Amino acid sequence: MSKAINLTMLDSGVARITIDLPGSKVNLLSASVMGELNEALDQIGQNGACKGVMLVSGKEDFGAGANVEEIQALQKQPGIKIYEATKQGKALFARLEKLNSIAVIRGLSLGGFTELALACRFRIAVNDDKTQIGVPEVQLGFIPGWGGTVRLPRLIGLTATLMPEKLPNGMKLPFGWGGLTAGSNADAKKAWRIGLVDELVDSNEANARAEAILLGAHPKRFRFGLKDRMLRGILDGTSLGRTLVSKMAYGGVMAATKGKYPAAIQALKVATLSAQGGDRDQAFEAESQAFAQLATSRVSRNLVGIFFAQTESKKMPDGVKPEIDVKVVGVLGAGVMGAGIAQLLAYKGYQVILKDVDQGALDKGMDTIRGLFAELVSRKKLSQDAANGMLAGIKATLNYADLSECDMVIEAVVEKLPVKKIVRAELEKVIKKPFIFATNTSSLSVSEMTHELSDGNGGIKAEAARHPENVVGVHYFNPVHKMPLVEIVRGATTSSATLAAAKSLALKQGKTTVTCADKPGFAVNRDLAPYMREAIVMAEEGVPIEDIEKAALDFGMKMGPFSLLDEVGLDIAGHVIHTLHGALGDRLSPPPILKTIEDLKLLGRKGKKGIYLYDEKGERRFVIEKTKGKGLLGKVMPAKKRKKYILNPDVTNAIKASVNKKTAGEIQDRLFLAMVAEGARCIEEKVVDNASQFDLAMIFGTGFPPFVGGPLRWADSMGIALVYQKLSYLAKVAGANYAPCALLEQMAESGATFYND
Repeated sequence: MSKAINLTMLDSGVARITIDLPGSKVNLLSASVMGELNEALDQIGQNGACKGVMLVSGKEDFGAGANVEEIQALQKQPGIKIYEATKQGKALFARLEKLNSIAVIRGLSLGGFTELALACRFRIAVNDDKTQIGVPEVQLGFIPGWGGTVRLPRLIGLTATLMPEKLPNGMKLPFGWGGLTAGSNADAKKAWRIGLVDELVDSNEANARAEAILLGAHPKRFRFGLKDRMLRGILDGTSLGRTLVSKMAYGGVMAATKGKYPAAIQALKVATLSAQGGDRDQAFEAESQAFAQLATSRVSRNLVGIFFAQTESKKMPDGVKPEIDVKVVGVLGAGVMGAGIAQLLAYKGYQVILKDVDQGALDKGMDTIRGLFAELVSRKKLSQDAANGMLAGIKATLNYADLSECDMVIEAVVEKLPVKKIVRAELEKVIKKPFIFATNTSSLSVSEMTHELSDGNGGIKAEAARHPENVVGVHYFNPVHKMPLVEIVRGATTSSATLAAAKSLALKQGKTTVTCADKPGFAVNRDLAPYMREAIVMAEEGVPIEDIEKAALDFGMKMGPFSLLDEVGLDIAGHVIHTLHGALGDRLSPPPILKTIEDLKLLGRKGKKGIYLYDEKGERRFVIEKTKGKGLLGKVMPAKKRKKYILNPDVTNAIKASVNKKTAGEIQDRLFLAMVAEGARCIEEKVVDNASQFDLAMIFGTGFPPFVGGPLRWADSMGIALVYQKLSYLAKVAGANYAPCALLEQMAESGATFYND
């Protein structure tokens, strides 16, 4: 059996340890790899002439972290097992720490590999865009467990460890990063500036330079100017400064997580303890205890489950490869969605043809695209020259003929089936070779799009698809550049090769994909519609909109249901609800107030009026409310200020019911059990393959809180028998949409769950 750790003694007396995990694209630190590393250190220890140890990777990246499969297995064990595993890792890294050692970082260095590098005396990094260094463990619900939480603040200071470079008040900390609590990566230059690496090197000189440093050469460390050194000295070098940093960081973490993700808080506590400069063993012990407690928590198990669901979602159907090599992509429709898709395609290196029927719309779409590229340039994600080159790769046109060389065309035209059939037929007139027609529909049938369109007088307005196997759904979410999900929809005739091509394109765009059957609403809108509909129904019953919004936010949603309605667009949301009503029956009938919204032509944010009111920049209008309270001994505390967003009086005046207050729990049951009921039907009807893919779609497509794990994972945590009982009750008092399906009834009777872990 080939080994992952290869030890070579160089002529200079330096020992080179090459990490190259067999049969894997990336290096992972598993128990067996750690064992091999321990054996290599044994051999080095027996060589009295060894002058230093160089750690390098045999792959493009240094390493992707610990083996999460082993962590998931440990999560099912008592916490003491995980605690012991952290102690073993710490003991190994402590051996490395005593040696004259250096880590050569190229590409990704994440999690356990960054901790490995931190245990070395020196670290150098290849100076290119591929270098990314981080400790993203908080994204999986735990903290670094092999000493990283302790060593990091002692190496780069508490400020860089906990605080971002740009503060909310606009102030900049040139030595800020905050990667421990945010789980974000540092690129090569950032890592060098904050002292995470000692020197930046060219790729072809990395090993030679590492060897030279081990033999006595001084690394070329970054040095800040006097002003920044003084500020850093105050913040990191004094007890008062560290206390201030810790308090500010705590406030930032709580604002970002609302206390729902305890790993970030625990990381902050251990890092602060370490930065105090006392007994390091005490900090190591605190880290191990925190890691064991966090890794066995429900939050961490949920987040790890999402990690594996993402990994599963990247697999091609049955190992099938695309048959059409997609290089030139057409986009039909230059509206917000079409422009967003075109910009992302160009950003990822595709040649793009953007077509619309109106020159004004085309010009506006290109302005949108320029704005998106300008934002990337301003954020230093892209140079102006690179942005200009990508813009030059987009051809805007009014003519179908310009699409003749396209390998794939994504239509983002009006959400009307006849129109989509017509544009598909028009494309087939000018594109003579086989090409993929991908419809960006939110709820219409992909299968129906392959059929001919009658003119109503016995004639044919649009021929049936010439290659129905090449018609597929690719449902993007708005805004395209921010929303991470794309639903890949298999129509009745869609081939596996076409499905693979659509999935491959979405993955290259950096999207998470979930494959859905061609059923009404697919997965996301099918499950989101009952949630948003129920919010409207409760408002019609007199439950205050503010209370409904707050209950959803307290549950963990990124925004309340009415904010989401305005963000999605009330016209689009209304269309989806009407479509699902037609397909699924009266249990999803449109609430009466939707008629008022349609009559008033309220669009939401994009129309400056929706459930809320918006200014010319599309920001919600608000007033400032002040509240006063009494402190100790009756002392009046300073007034607190908060924004109160202004509801559209056209909407609130249409609600005739008197105020009907409900508890947060009652509101949350109405909102989220509606999602569970519909989600169970999606599994029953095989809209998606399994519960994990369904939950993944809801997390990445709707903002459902990851720490909860998704609607079906949440149902499991509550207990299916209790879920069934609550739904049966709600079906009697709140509507037939809550009626549990046969699958839920069977699960409640048998004690089954959606997940088997």
